[in-house]
Amino acid sequence: MNLRRRARLGADERAYIDVVPLVDTLLAVFLFLAVLAFQSPITFLAVKLPQAEKGETQRIRAAKVQITKNGSLLLEGRPSDIKGIEKFLKSRKPSYLIIEADEDAKHKFVVYVMDAAKKAGVENVIIAVRKKS
Repeated sequence: MNLRRRARLGADERAYIDVVPLVDTLLAVFLFLAVLAFQSPITFLAVKLPQAEKGETQRIRAAKVQITKNGSLLLEGRPSDIKGIEKFLKSRKPSYLIIEADEDAKHKFVVYVMDAAKKAGVENVIIAVRKKS
């Protein structure tokens, strides 16, 4: 038989979890992530490269032009046109130009970019592909 009486806690003495610091911390984390998300540049675009059996992986520093499915041109990740690409290539004079064209992009857009590269004096034009698995 237990002769001791349990000490009962009053309404003010009960343990409780204060959620205000938790909410403040989560709000600060969400704010940080939101600022980080909107400050990051566009790095991945909706360009699906065609496949090739004999593709090689190379690491070079070069100018990059992406051609989307609908024919939009992106120079170093920023929207551009043929005149802008030609002007950029003439001013920078890169030794390599990498063309990443969507597999469903029309061939004429690739030819336009290659012609602009030739006019600007770029000697090496690389067409990017995906390696077949």
